[in-house]
Amino acid sequence: MEKDPSPLPLISENDCNPVPVFSCHVILTKVDDGQVSGRVANLDGIVVKGSSERDVLKAIVRQFKVVVQKYSDTSKEVPWLDAAAPEVGEFERFIPVHL
Repeated sequence: MEKDPSPLPLISENDCNPVPVFSCHVILTKVDDGQVSGRVANLDGIVVKGSSERDVLKAIVRQFKVVVQKYSDTSKEVPWLDAAAPEVGEFERFIPVHL
């Protein structure tokens, strides 16, 4: 039997570095002026207002990454909140976020 001239290298579990994924729970509401307002329900301090849901979600994800990365860089635990259910007139989105 001939040996394969270019075998694939075997990697161990220690060689794998999984990418962390964080759940960003967003509560959205339509504001009287026609805009959309969104807040992160499971992490305090991120609130965004924009002309569309898409714009709000993009801005929220950007800010979410910055905040979570800051905690990760300093090896501090992220102060996750127990997210409350949306109120009447609000709706929610769950976004998996990779750093």
